[in-house]
Amino acid sequence: MADYRAKAYDQFMRPLEWLGLRGWRWQLLRRVEPPVLEVGIGTGASLRWYNGQWPLVAVDREGEMVRAARERAVALGSPAAIGQMDAQYLAFPDATFASVVTSLVFCSVADPVQGLRQIRRVLRPGGRLYMLEHVRPDHPLLGPLADLLNIPWHALTQECHLNRRTADNVVTAGFKLESVERRLGGAVNLIVARA
Repeated sequence: MADYRAKAYDQFMRPLEWLGLRGWRWQLLRRVEPPVLEVGIGTGASLRWYNGQWPLVAVDREGEMVRAARERAVALGSPAAIGQMDAQYLAFPDATFASVVTSLVFCSVADPVQGLRQIRRVLRPGGRLYMLEHVRPDHPLLGPLADLLNIPWHALTQECHLNRRTADNVVTAGFKLESVERRLGGAVNLIVARA
């Protein structure tokens, strides 16, 4: 049985999945090409949307999330290989994957540029990074609000940042942005970038 933290995470995310995340995941994942690495698989919410994009390798930093994702993979009949690993220290050879996917991960990576450089390293030349991330909105009111709310939110969660500029970090890590689609007033971005 998955740990309490993983179950609580699923309960928290369930309404957000119905309010848009589910459709945005599908929109992003239908474009990936195998072999695929998902960094930050969480409890495996994305597994149902891969539709035969195998081989799929998925990692998460948290052991309880890995266990929950493995349980979900078994229930779905998914052959995904799921293991524990930090985005900042990916233990894969250079140029291993054609696609890397992240979903609501880079708000919590301690050094996001380091994590993105690791992803770029394990991508094949010309490979693509597909991201569904909540970010700091560019809106003149929502951006400062995210900055303000980030202080208590980060204190509460101990790791999540509401005001990361993830598209900028992607460029800093050496990727070429192909598209940034903004949702929820710019607070959620679907980012596609080429290595």
